[in-house]
Amino acid sequence: MGTLLQDLRYGLRMLAKNPGFTAVAVVTLALGIGANTAIFSVIDAMWLRPLPVKEPRQLIQLATVGPVMTSSSFSYPAFKRFRNENQVFSGVLAVFWLHELDAKVNERTESLDGQLVSGNFFSLLGVDALVGRTFTPDEDTVPGRNPVAVISYGYWKRRFALDPAAVGKSITLNKTRFTILGVAPADFSGLWQGYPADVYVPLMMEPAFHEDKSWLDQRNYHWIQIMGRLKPGASREKALADLAVIHHETLEDELKTDWSLRMAHDFMEQRLELVPALSGLTFGLRRDFAQPLLILMAMVGLVLLIACTNVANLLLARATARQKEIAVRLAIGAGRVRLIRQLLTESLLLGLAGGAAGWLLAWWSGATLASLMSMGWGLERGQLKLDLHPDPRVLAFTGAVSVLVAVLFGLAPALRTTRLDLTPALKENARTVSTGRSRLGLGKALVVVQVALSLLLLFGAGLFVRTLKNLEDLDPGFTRQNVLLFSVDATKSGYKAADVARVYQRLLERFEAIPGVRSASLSMMAPITGGGGWDNEVWVEGYTPRPSEDMTVYLNAVGPRYFETIRTPVLLGRDFGPRDSGSTRKVAIINQGMARYFFGNVNPIGRRFGWG
Repeated sequence: MGTLLQDLRYGLRMLAKNPGFTAVAVVTLALGIGANTAIFSVIDAMWLRPLPVKEPRQLIQLATVGPVMTSSSFSYPAFKRFRNENQVFSGVLAVFWLHELDAKVNERTESLDGQLVSGNFFSLLGVDALVGRTFTPDEDTVPGRNPVAVISYGYWKRRFALDPAAVGKSITLNKTRFTILGVAPADFSGLWQGYPADVYVPLMMEPAFHEDKSWLDQRNYHWIQIMGRLKPGASREKALADLAVIHHETLEDELKTDWSLRMAHDFMEQRLELVPALSGLTFGLRRDFAQPLLILMAMVGLVLLIACTNVANLLLARATARQKEIAVRLAIGAGRVRLIRQLLTESLLLGLAGGAAGWLLAWWSGATLASLMSMGWGLERGQLKLDLHPDPRVLAFTGAVSVLVAVLFGLAPALRTTRLDLTPALKENARTVSTGRSRLGLGKALVVVQVALSLLLLFGAGLFVRTLKNLEDLDPGFTRQNVLLFSVDATKSGYKAADVARVYQRLLERFEAIPGVRSASLSMMAPITGGGGWDNEVWVEGYTPRPSEDMTVYLNAVGPRYFETIRTPVLLGRDFGPRDSGSTRKVAIINQGMARYFFGNVNPIGRRFGWG
């Protein structure tokens, strides 16, 4: 221990004696370590950090994988079957995300995110209320009967200033008044990592948020996420065997008689998958972000290797100035192993300093990365809000990387530095002869490695830039300039389904009255957002499908003058007009690909198609 402290003190003195070298080395390492720590922090927050619940390793998320679609959503009737008929779970819960609820407390209106949860949600997770109580399974049995809510600690602090009297007060969500029963613990924010909930309400209150038609009794509408807790001694394999039977029977119940043979076959080919839910409902995040994050991790790993070769070259250059010092210490009896340990201690101090600076860099860049990720995913859930605080795994990762890079960049220079021919090294103004060639060879090797890794990253970056440029130059089929896109949902403001069309029509009229606005329209799915539309199989008049031919088409519901607004030319026929919305005659506009596929060179205007 005494020699270690001596090495540490001497190493600190040597680094302080050469502030320029120390600063360059620390900054270089900080960039490499910081980039790796930032990516790992995001991975940790998404997939590695356990939920703050009872025995999170026993939790399993249900998902389906099939030839056409991969999903983690199920219908409510399917949830009831899994809950009532399984033999492997001690309990099964269901949850659904509610985004941008219109909330009102004491005449103050704001937007909240919430979750519809089954009555056993809190009890199954082992989460007790911090203040008040959570709701019970008995309060989640009859649709619309119990308008009660549990609010999050964050919302309690933000809106009620931690006032215990918040329990018992009313909160209005989308025009329905709920009574606050309790406050969830501070460390619990729901089951979706990165998407904290402000309020939890019973699943049976779903009709309050979808007034046009309740989803509870629809077998073919998949909307809720399902999670179960394994019984003690039950394995995932046993659970899968038990649940697969229930899943197959559920598919048979949901199978529609008017589906084509191909559609029915693909539907029945869906297989159940059990996903560990240690960190919550991460199936969608894993599917969308696992590969990009691993690629990023590999790239920043190369950056770290380049940083290591940089610092190793700096140490080799510094060794030339220290060769007389090393020669004197060897001449008076210092062992080579002892000197190597001393030099590695200096490298370790550099690595730890770089790790500390890198962690500060990671704290900022990780939040920026999470913000960028939310721009391309989860539009229905808003911005990704990952908790990137330094938990033990992140600190351990940063420390391990710091030690590893210290060995990587410090070992070879230490070995070369202590391999001296003492006689010429001790002469005044003499250069080392016996090790000069080997040190030069090592330096050249490090330069070769550094250039090779840099070129690899440069080529990769060039490919990414080229791909981005190709995407920018790609003709999307509409004009992107001078087009303003935003979302609106009248139902969240309390309008009845019968009044929604009238509200949207009034909005369009007012938008078009704004000076400078040429036209305005509506669509269910915005261009190239990848969400909000739907697909269905069609029959086409005069077209005979081949056996098992896929007749699926993708659809979008749009308003009058839609194509005029996005400046997409209608090649044949006309755009939708105001009279089409209220007409009993159903009309549609198909794209050029569908026209060529089903009609060839024949004019498709006036031809008919339908669903099923």
